[in-house]
Amino acid sequence: MRINDEGLSLIKSFEGLSLDAYRDVVGVWTIGYGHTGSDVSEGMTISEAQAEKLLRKDIERFEQAVSRLARVALNSNQFSALVSLAFNIGDGALARSTLLSRLNAGDFDGAAKAFEMWNKGRINGKLRELRGLTRRRAAEKGFFLTPETPLSSQIEETPTTENRDTQAQLQEAGRRESLGESRTVQGAAVAGTAGAGAAVAGAVEKSTENADELSGPLQRLTALIDGVPEWAYWVLAIVAVLGAAYAIYARIDDWRAHRR
Repeated sequence: MRINDEGLSLIKSFEGLSLDAYRDVVGVWTIGYGHTGSDVSEGMTISEAQAEKLLRKDIERFEQAVSRLARVALNSNQFSALVSLAFNIGDGALARSTLLSRLNAGDFDGAAKAFEMWNKGRINGKLRELRGLTRRRAAEKGFFLTPETPLSSQIEETPTTENRDTQAQLQEAGRRESLGESRTVQGAAVAGTAGAGAAVAGAVEKSTENADELSGPLQRLTALIDGVPEWAYWVLAIVAVLGAAYAIYARIDDWRAHRR
């Protein structure tokens, strides 16, 4: 498989074109579209045609690396996004990466998320996040998640009343994927919402069942209380007062004994 035109444009846009040799942010001599190596030195100058030729030659190595390392079927966009990543970090780093492990395990969403890990460069001996790399990883991740065929083309060009809402939903889904949003996160959010709704419904149903179970005994207790004569309440009140008075007297008596 070869990198597609969109993938090639992605590499060009982030590498930029320089016909004169320069040091990149980590101090490596670079020329053309991010070409490095022993053939690049200070003061070197090339033409645009030479830059294109060098890029094509460099990309072949990473196309072969991705083809060799990926043990799952890839569509053109997925393959091209991986070639862009390998072009930037090296095929050795890709071979040892969490991204590749997740990919070969069939976890495409996890692999897409792992693009974000590769946004640091070593400057003065320390790894630091580089904004340019963060932007590039986001673009590669979004490209990796973008279907080869636009979702909007899967339905009629002139939407009918019945499929107009469907087209809008598909287009929104495609837009979100192109921005690199994880489909796993979206699925988890939906599942979480559904689970929360089910939990609330279950709690309400359980509360209703408990109320029904208690209603019978409460009604019987109310009927029993209504049947007690009024004089019985007075007897209970007098007994309660005498009990309280006796308890107070006993506490006072104990206090006196301790005083002695």
